[in-house]
Amino acid sequence: MRFVLKHISFFYFLVLLAGTLFFIPPIFVNRFTVGPSLWLQIGIAIGLLFFIVMKRERIHLPGYKFLLIVLIFVLYFWWREKWNSDALFSVALYCTAFLLFFQLYSDKINRNKLISIYTPIAVLLCVWCGGQLVGWIPSFHNTLRISGPFDNPAGISVSLSLLLPFTLYKIEHKNKWERVLGIIISAIIIFFVLKSGARAAIIAITLISGIYITRWIKIRTNVQFSSVHYFLMFAVGIMLFTGLYLMKKDSADGRILIWKCTEQLIEDKPVFGFGRNGFTANYMNKQALYFTKYPNSKYAMLADNIRQPFNEYLKITVEYGIAGFILVSLILFYPLYHSRNNTSRVLFAVRLSLLAIATCAMFSYPFNYPFVRIMLVMLLSYLLASGNDCKIEIANNLFVKSLTLLISTGLISAAVFQGIHEREWHTIAHKSLSGQTIKMLPRYSSLYTHMQHNDLFLYNYAAELNVAGLYDESYKIARECNSLWADYDLQMLMADNCLQLQQYDKTESHLKKAAAMCPVKFMPLYRLAELYMETGRKNEAMILAQIVEEKDVKIPSSVISSIKIKMKNFVNKSEQ
Repeated sequence: MRFVLKHISFFYFLVLLAGTLFFIPPIFVNRFTVGPSLWLQIGIAIGLLFFIVMKRERIHLPGYKFLLIVLIFVLYFWWREKWNSDALFSVALYCTAFLLFFQLYSDKINRNKLISIYTPIAVLLCVWCGGQLVGWIPSFHNTLRISGPFDNPAGISVSLSLLLPFTLYKIEHKNKWERVLGIIISAIIIFFVLKSGARAAIIAITLISGIYITRWIKIRTNVQFSSVHYFLMFAVGIMLFTGLYLMKKDSADGRILIWKCTEQLIEDKPVFGFGRNGFTANYMNKQALYFTKYPNSKYAMLADNIRQPFNEYLKITVEYGIAGFILVSLILFYPLYHSRNNTSRVLFAVRLSLLAIATCAMFSYPFNYPFVRIMLVMLLSYLLASGNDCKIEIANNLFVKSLTLLISTGLISAAVFQGIHEREWHTIAHKSLSGQTIKMLPRYSSLYTHMQHNDLFLYNYAAELNVAGLYDESYKIARECNSLWADYDLQMLMADNCLQLQQYDKTESHLKKAAAMCPVKFMPLYRLAELYMETGRKNEAMILAQIVEEKDVKIPSSVISSIKIKMKNFVNKSEQ
């Protein structure tokens, strides 16, 4: 017991991080983000209680300049989120976590102790991936065997990438067995990242390994690298990048389309951005306009439903503008700048880990995962606590303890209520799928009050109303969802509602929009041809049927074959 109390901060961080990875109970609709988020929220609240409320030591805070930058960012973020309380709560959680971690890292003994938690976390992830590789643990991805405790290889690959620097750090340990352990774990991490096929993470581990090896050679051999050496490294990097591009060329070209449309969104509102849900609410509309303008584009066969721009920097700029991007950059670079004189091996590993996150953020969506977000906060707080920036010390008096207790209570209460609502949504969604839609509608209506800002809930609710034949109510909820999430499937749902209500002009509009969003899809054009037939517009139906019949198929299926046969028969019958 004394050992546990002596190392309580170590075990606290270990349990906190492990929970954000492995607490994925199948009781939520989105188990891979809701479960870890709730664990993190309650974990931060417990940390505040244990390390602030129950302690007598003075409280350490970052310098005034950093606190001012954070305050401006919070106010700006809240304004761009349209003063939404949930958004404020989210950013306040991570600010509170930063202050808690800064308090713990202000103790040098804690800094040395807590840096060692990352290796056990890396080992746990490798064991999980190994279990998936041999078939002992099921994969959560439809086609790929290795996904870790995530629904997508992007999650496991970025998590392993940001942990790699801390296992490489062990290679320089004085103890022989520590060095051997570091080599083995690092090799396993690299193997699983390569096995995942996540190109962003492959680039990240290549950068990390290259920088680490270069530094090791310089220290151990005193070799001075010339411009030739750096040119060769650059050439190898170009070859790697080209190889990764060719490995999944269609996917890479698809991302180029996404970035083009995203840049157009930024041009529309460059300074302050679109605000809350700015990307999801506007991207697919912009993609539809692109294909309306360029119907024969080479990207037409690559376009799909998109929720992420595959670049976190572009997403920040779309939603919060250049002003928001500058504020975020200040928060990220301030700890780096003020720790610049600390050249220890530990901080070298921390900076490499941040480089891994930054690299993955250029080509993927790492901030979707609570583990990556909290790791970013932990690493930045570690840097700032290790730097030369002046720190503020305040007495841990009754006022501070009372305020901390209030914040902790708020975090726990919010987590409990969110968990209840998410659990209820999971329950009624599954009962609706089993044929109890009518019975579940009152519960959906009750839950709507609490989850009306959740786009996926609104889509689910609208779809169930459509199944129940309540087309007018379904269209109303779908329009609310459309203000948060422009989506191909949502357009198809709205089209069906309008068709059932005999609002044919709106039906046509939604079908055309769905077809423009994803030109590769057959169903919107097929439904549109049927609409023209039903409303007596046979010439237009004939032209559209010919287009569908001659349309290229990306992925063959029985549904597409059936549609083509029907359109061919209609064309033949019309010609006769």
